[in-house]
Amino acid sequence: MTACITADNRFERSGGTSAMECPQCAAVAPMSVTAFPPFSRLKAERPAQVGVVLQCSACKSPVFLRYRTRAWREDRVELHPLPQPVEHPPERFSLGYLPAPVATRFREALACYSAGLWQAFAAMCRQTAQAVFDDVGEAGRLRVFDTVTEVQQIGEIDEATFTAVCGVIFDPDSKGTKLEPAFERRQAAALLETMKDLLNQTYVRKAKLRQALKVRRFFADQAAGIDDTETPTDQKVRSLR
Repeated sequence: MTACITADNRFERSGGTSAMECPQCAAVAPMSVTAFPPFSRLKAERPAQVGVVLQCSACKSPVFLRYRTRAWREDRVELHPLPQPVEHPPERFSLGYLPAPVATRFREALACYSAGLWQAFAAMCRQTAQAVFDDVGEAGRLRVFDTVTEVQQIGEIDEATFTAVCGVIFDPDSKGTKLEPAFERRQAAALLETMKDLLNQTYVRKAKLRQALKVRRFFADQAAGIDDTETPTDQKVRSLR
């Protein structure tokens, strides 16, 4: 896969797909190149990075990429084949199934992750975990621990990363009396998926299952001619005068 800007001011890519996830609409769609610096300016200034503007075919929004320059030729400027996105698609989650204190904190955690603020993301995940424990109690905390352990086993998370994840989730009472090790992108990614699974298992799965069973019972009763709104005769209380 190669990318370059030619002397006749054309942006060329080969060996890869032009489709990518749009940071605006989150659709995986083809992207067309709409703007990039002219070849003459690049040759004169020789920047270490080059900005390129694409347009999403799904929502027509501009998408910005940053390419590192790799080589300077007489007829072209060669760019690193893998661009660096300037914007990232927002992280989404079914917040409507969560209790308000949990949803408020996890919404901010997702915003921090989307912005690449790893330390702030870890801090908001710690607050989210505390809100979960306040809601589910000690017995629920043990179930959460089992869920997190299962995530490590299924996801094959290495011990160092898992230790950092557990430090955020199960040490919500940390008062910041000492400077903690910097949270990195790899650890943040593991923490994000762990938190999502934790919240899914604790709230979302339960709510969706209850809703689905309620709907199934309703149609089953309708088919059997049972009306839940009717009160059985033997349960009615008759007033006597």
